[in-house]
Amino acid sequence: MKKLFRGICLSTLMLAGCASNKSSNTMATIESKDAIQKQVETVRKKMISCIAQVNAKDDAKDVNANIIIILPNNPNAKKLLSSTEFITDQQAMELKQFKEETMQCRGIAKEFPKPEMVAVFEYYYSKVDDVYSDLVNKKITIGVANQERQMRLHYTNDKWTEVMKDYQGS
Repeated sequence: MKKLFRGICLSTLMLAGCASNKSSNTMATIESKDAIQKQVETVRKKMISCIAQVNAKDDAKDVNANIIIILPNNPNAKKLLSSTEFITDQQAMELKQFKEETMQCRGIAKEFPKPEMVAVFEYYYSKVDDVYSDLVNKKITIGVANQERQMRLHYTNDKWTEVMKDYQGS
């Protein structure tokens, strides 16, 4: 009878220990998610600020007006999405300069706290670079480039939402 009683007591203690560990792990997970959310918000603010500075430059304004839809309120969006024209040499130089200026903002994405977050942006940038390259090399028209870039943006937003679901505070 003593052995049975000891077994029950030991089992109870072990289960109680597991229960308290689970509670502390849950608390640590919540704190970890909060820390990740704060880091994400900090990096996002840096990216938004950087992108706004780049988009305020003359090269970006020219690219937005005549080549690639950069800003959501672009008055030429419909024309650019349906354009059958190929890029001119002057436009190609402007696009290359714009891309070069965006490089400083791209590096900020590497500051996200999780590799899967960084991967979302690295994938987007690699695909947009392909679009820009095809446009500069006259493999695609301005309209096709804009359509492809828009698709990449939508895909990236969807992937970002998917990745962030795991890190939303509950």
